Amino acid sequence: MAKEEKKPAEPAAEAAAAPKKKFPMKLLMAGMAVVVLEVATVGVTAMMTGGPKRAQAADVPATAPAAAVEKDVELAIIDAKLPNNMDGKLYLFDLQVVAKVDEKQQKKVEDLLKERAAAIKDRIRTIIASSDRKSLSEPGLETLRRQVLYQLEQDLGKDLIKELLIPKCTPYRAEF
Repeated sequence: MAKEEKKPAEPAAEAAAAPKKKFPMKLLMAGMAVVVLEVATVGVTAMMTGGPKRAQAADVPATAPAAAVEKDVELAIIDAKLPNNMDGKLYLFDLQVVAKVDEKQQKKVEDLLKERAAAIKDRIRTIIASSDRKSLSEPGLETLRRQVLYQLEQDLGKDLIKELLIPKCTPYRAEF
């Protein structure tokens, strides 16, 4: 047992006798030198490039040429009171739909609307009658816009209508 007691004492004595390691000052100085050189390199590069070029007011035209300005025309598609009975309660929706088209396409779209007026009104009435109250009460009427625009593109052709506007879509209870 005496031999066992001496063994733990020996490593403690060796640890006390070993000299303490010095702080690696040379390594720290080399690291600091690298960081300072990197910062200096980035700073000199930024100063040499000069940054973004300034815009001169003389380079910007005051107004766009008249030929480049495209004008849009609003054409009325429908203005009617259409029924909806999906909830078991009859509602009449006072609906107005307007299409925004390019001025160059105005005559063509007007002719197509006159030619297919009954079919377009019937399809819009069907959309209103088969829609649920949730889609008809959306703040932006996105679902209704998408459905009506799809039907108009089927009847009139694609790329004629730039935007579909629904300025009025007001529900009224028809029965009490």
